[in-house]
Amino acid sequence: MNYFVNENIFSLNSGTEFSAISRVKLFKQNGVAAKMLTRNYNPELVDDTERVGLAANDVLNMYSFFQEITSIEKKDVDVRYTDAIDKNMYQIEGIDPNKSLIHYHGRTVGQVDIAPGTVGLVGAIEYFNDFNDLVAKDIWDRRGFKSSTQYYHPDGKEGAQVFFNAKGEPKIEITRMNIDGQLHNTMYKLVHYKGHAWRFNTENEMFAFFMNEITSQEPSVLINDRPSLINEVASVKNAKGKWQFLHNAHTVNTAQLGGSNKVYDYMKPLFKDHIRDFDGVIVPTEQQRKEITKFFGFDHVLVLGDTYTVKHDLATEPKRDLNKIVFLGRISPEKQPNQALEVFAKAKEKLPDLHLEFYGYASDNALKQSLSDLAKKLNVENAVTYNGYQDAAKLTEQLKDAGALLTVSMSEGFGANIVEAMSYGIPVFGYDVKYGLSSLIQNGANGYLEPLNASQVLADDLVKVLSGDAKEWTQLSQKASATAEGFNAPAAWKLWQKEQSKTTNLFVK
Repeated sequence: MNYFVNENIFSLNSGTEFSAISRVKLFKQNGVAAKMLTRNYNPELVDDTERVGLAANDVLNMYSFFQEITSIEKKDVDVRYTDAIDKNMYQIEGIDPNKSLIHYHGRTVGQVDIAPGTVGLVGAIEYFNDFNDLVAKDIWDRRGFKSSTQYYHPDGKEGAQVFFNAKGEPKIEITRMNIDGQLHNTMYKLVHYKGHAWRFNTENEMFAFFMNEITSQEPSVLINDRPSLINEVASVKNAKGKWQFLHNAHTVNTAQLGGSNKVYDYMKPLFKDHIRDFDGVIVPTEQQRKEITKFFGFDHVLVLGDTYTVKHDLATEPKRDLNKIVFLGRISPEKQPNQALEVFAKAKEKLPDLHLEFYGYASDNALKQSLSDLAKKLNVENAVTYNGYQDAAKLTEQLKDAGALLTVSMSEGFGANIVEAMSYGIPVFGYDVKYGLSSLIQNGANGYLEPLNASQVLADDLVKVLSGDAKEWTQLSQKASATAEGFNAPAAWKLWQKEQSKTTNLFVK
């Protein structure tokens, strides 16, 4: 089995999760078994998995494995009909779409939290004492059963937590203690696994044990997507192959010609401690491969795309809103969304009808507020829209008529957002930074690249293309689409096969 190691499938996923998700689909299309392997407890996992277009058995989660619930079918349990609340003794009062109160002889003794994204389905049941303090919460798996009970200390802080199988038998326990005023998880316990109790100091220790267990069952390859799990994957003894996929730039000196041996702190476990514990690393571009090979002694450094593209019917120039500029992806400091506003404001001085659309979730509210303040300062607040995280269907509707993509990151390992925009025929305007942009964007052919932070020059490029002869925009659009086509599923799989022939253990068939 081929496992792509991640923390979770989230309600709001980043490019890292989407890379692994597309990889599972690619392998399945080509008849090779693959799953995402996830660590985090997630009672909504079955819904989150469906939302990204995967089947339930495309994901193997550690908690589900030890809870013995990997094959449980999804079942809707409505708060009005659940057997967990005796309707002869308790009265249920609906308060709003998100919660209902439980009353006993006129006193509120509990609350039902409705499962996210559902109408009236049980997500959790909270229990109160005589002083209306929360003492326990039963957390329901979206597949229709009580999955965990979280207990609370008198001060309201989380205490012990127990996880059950579908029959209600305890399978995992977490112990929490207050140490120097801070609440810490001090023990993870498998209650009765293979006839024994197993204890771990951390969740990651249990995850490493889990990976050793599943890789001992059949020949398996681990491809890790998350730098936070490097130590744990490195410790696995039973895998046929272990690889680290780098989705971002590894070095702090991305502007330095010829590369650098200085890596980000979160990458040091890989580059300093575990080079010999991995069969190699996977990167999206040849430039990054050459730099890593130059400075570090990995056995293999392979080049494989971060995603693959799907062909779209292109809207032609008359059906496009050439005044619509999009910023696509997570809104975080390294993506320099402030620079996007500055470039946009400069271009808008000459093209007053321009508007900028952000698509993606903000890393924190403070950043979003700072962007709002900057937009006001630049006098463009009425022309900027923050659309938040969008599902695939909604994003398609928004991208198919856009005129340009603006990307101003400090660095890009690849730029899945860039190649996705190109698949809709959107020309890309950005900064010439390592690593992905220079391999995707041909200056003047499918977009424009300018030196890092050259905001005025990039704004001039936008003005030139969006205000000029529609023929140039059409040529850029067509070339962008053709570039994206080079990263389609057949091309992506051909690369995997090519690299497999060099290593033999990149994946198992």
